[in-house]
Amino acid sequence: MPTLDESFAAIVAALDEHYGAPAPVEIAAGLDPFPAMVGVLLARAADPGRAARGLDVLADAGLLEPQALSEADVAEIDDVLKSGGVTIPARGLAPIHRLARWIVERHHGSADAIGRGEVATESLREDLASLKGVGPATADALLLLALNRPTYPLDRATYRILIRHGWLDPSTGYDEARAVVEGPCPDDPDTLARLSAWLERIGREFCRVRAPKCDRCPLRPFLPDGGPIEPEI
Repeated sequence: MPTLDESFAAIVAALDEHYGAPAPVEIAAGLDPFPAMVGVLLARAADPGRAARGLDVLADAGLLEPQALSEADVAEIDDVLKSGGVTIPARGLAPIHRLARWIVERHHGSADAIGRGEVATESLREDLASLKGVGPATADALLLLALNRPTYPLDRATYRILIRHGWLDPSTGYDEARAVVEGPCPDDPDTLARLSAWLERIGREFCRVRAPKCDRCPLRPFLPDGGPIEPEI
């Protein structure tokens, strides 16, 4: 059975044919590094419309600067957003506050050096993943979608897809699994971002936890001869 690396070009072509180019992550497009990172965190806590409005409200309130955001507590951030008609779950606001404090304490209040690529990706991943409420997958989403680093935010849907196709052993840990996905395009964040959006849809529409719809899935041609391998996740 071909490996993911061997089938990668055909997989990308099949997903592109089925879905077309995924919508870009507009909330981070064209922004400076820190607002882009805040936008990605908001987008993981709320639907795209609320996340975009929340970013605008924070900007209007002068809270899209690391120092200002770090000096506001979570309750204040929540009040500012609600005054602008935006409700974000508290669990989504706390990591934003911690991100601002990390920028202030570790990077002298500016994310510019991070945005210019002056801080190594592995170092950033380790620091971001250690922030309470962030973790490895969200850290990789920040790196990929806000900072354009070639990383893959591995979610449970991607795990299921990789395991069912025999590209990953069920016991594989996060970092090793991430490396499997990044392997075919280690220096191509655009392809990794497209793949992330596509596989998220595959997981939602076809490769569900129960009763996967393999017959209609665009990745059906890449299944093992005996059919999908069921993950224990």
